[in-house]
Amino acid sequence: MTRRLLFLLLVLIALPAAASDYSLNVSTPFTIYDPGARASLTAYVTGCCRVNDPTQATVTIPLPPGSTNISAPGQFGGWACSVDGATVTCTTSLGATSPYPGIAVDFNVPSTLDGTGFRGEARLTTTLADDVPANNGSKFSITAYRVLQVTTADDFGAGSLRDAIDRANAECNGNVCKVTFAGPMTIEPTSPLPAITACSMLVIDGGIARGTPLDAPRPVEISGVKAGLANGIEIRSRCGATLRGLTVNGFEGNGVVLAEPPAPDPFGQELTTVEECFIGTNTTATEARPNGMRGISVETPFTNAAILNCTISGNRYSGVAIWASQAVRISNSRIGAGREGKPLGNGASGVYADGGDVDVGGGGAIAYNHDFGVGVGPNAEHVHVQMQYLFANAGQDFDWGLDGPTHVDPSGRMPASPVLFSAIYDASRNVTVVHGVLPRPDNPPEPTFPQVLIFEKTESGYRRRADFFVSALKPGDVPFTINVPGDMRGHTLLAQTDNYRYLDYPPFDSSELSEPLFVTPWLNPHWRR
Repeated sequence: MTRRLLFLLLVLIALPAAASDYSLNVSTPFTIYDPGARASLTAYVTGCCRVNDPTQATVTIPLPPGSTNISAPGQFGGWACSVDGATVTCTTSLGATSPYPGIAVDFNVPSTLDGTGFRGEARLTTTLADDVPANNGSKFSITAYRVLQVTTADDFGAGSLRDAIDRANAECNGNVCKVTFAGPMTIEPTSPLPAITACSMLVIDGGIARGTPLDAPRPVEISGVKAGLANGIEIRSRCGATLRGLTVNGFEGNGVVLAEPPAPDPFGQELTTVEECFIGTNTTATEARPNGMRGISVETPFTNAAILNCTISGNRYSGVAIWASQAVRISNSRIGAGREGKPLGNGASGVYADGGDVDVGGGGAIAYNHDFGVGVGPNAEHVHVQMQYLFANAGQDFDWGLDGPTHVDPSGRMPASPVLFSAIYDASRNVTVVHGVLPRPDNPPEPTFPQVLIFEKTESGYRRRADFFVSALKPGDVPFTINVPGDMRGHTLLAQTDNYRYLDYPPFDSSELSEPLFVTPWLNPHWRR
C-alpha cells in the first residue's frame, strides 16, 4: 500500500499545472467612414484558467488621435471604463471560465479632411499569470476618407471638379479618397475632363445616399453641352472607383466610360460601381438630355462593374453598351424609363451585351428602347436576364444574336428555349397544368442544371408565375409538367430557361422566351374523363 501511495504522489508531482490562457479580440465593422462620422468597435476577452481562480483584467484600447465623443462600454456591462485623451481603459474581475462580457466603444473619427488611416493594437493584462501571452493583443484599423471638395461650378481652378480629379489622381494612390460637392450645382466642362486613374478606393459622391428612391432628384449635374467631342466621366483605374448620385448628360460621346486596365493579380480586379446616377436625363429624370453615344460604355475585358439604382435613359444609342468586360451586374435600374415610369427610351437597345459575363435584372425597368430591351452580341460569354423587368421595347425584349427569335442556338451559347405544348386549368386543384419539352443538344457544351420559368404576359411586361428544375442528366429533349397556381384561362403564357452550374450558385445564362401559348378560356372536355 505504501508503494502505491508513493507512486501516485510522484505522478501528481510530475503532471504540469493547469494552464491559464486569456486572449483578446477586437472587431470593427468593415467600413470606411466620412470624417467626423460615428464609429464603433467591440473587444472580447476569452480564455480558460485554473478552476476557482479568478483574475483582475485590464483592457487598453487606443483610438485614432483626434477622436471625440468617446463612450464605453456601450451595450455591454461588467466593465468599468475610463477615457484619457484617445485611450480607453477598462477593468473587471473575470471568473474562472468564459464567456465574459464584451466592451463596446463608440466614438467620432477625427474630422480632418486629410483622412484617417489608423492602425492600433488593444492590449490585455491580468493579475493571474497568463501562460500564452502572445494572444493578449489584438490589432485593428480605423479608416476615414480623405476628402477633396468641389466648391465651385467653374471648370478650372481650385475647388473645381477638374482640379479634384487631378488631385485624386496625384494624391490618392494607396489612400481612400472621396470627392464631394458643396451643394447642388451644374458643371459644364469646356473640354474633356481628365480620366480617373487613381489607384485607391475613390468615390465621387454627389451627396445621394445608397438606396435613395429612383424618383428623387440628383442635383449635381455634369453637362457636356460645352465640352465638344468628349466623354463625360471616364474611369480608367485598375483599382476601380465609385460614382454615386450624379447626373451626367449632354456629352457628344458617352456619358460614362468604364475601361479598367489589367490588375497585377488577374483574380484581384477591383469593382467599379455606378450607383444612384441619372445618365442621359435632367436632374429629375423627367426629360431626356441625351449623351451623343451611349449612357454607359464598358470597354475593357478587365472591367468588373456594378450598375445599381440608376436611371439611364434618353441617350442616342444604347443605355448600357458592354463591348468587353470581366463581369457586369445591372440591378434595380430604369433603362429607357424616367421618373414615375415616363417613357424616355434610348436610341438603340436598353442593354447591349457583347463581352464577358452579364447579369441584368433584380428590379427597375428596361422599357421603351428603340431596339431590344437586352441585345446579345457575338462576343458575350454568359448573359442572364430576369424577364419580369423588361417590357415595351420596340424590338424583341431579349434577343441573342440580334436576329429575332432563336429557340435553339446551334453554337450552344444560349440555353434552348422551352416549347410549351398545352396548358389546361384543373378546377379541382385551382392550378393550370402546363406541359412542354426542353430541347437539349446531344453534346451540351458544359453540364448544367436547367430551370424552366413560366411567365404570364401582361400589358406591363412579364409576371413570373412558376418555376421548375428539369431533370436533364441525359442528352436529348426533356418533357416537363409544371403546375401554375390559379386559373390562367384567357391568359398568355411564355417560358424561359435559366442555366445553373451549381444549384447553390446564381444562374449564369438565360434563353430567349418561348413561343407564346394562349390558354383557352374553356375546360378541355377530355380533362374530366
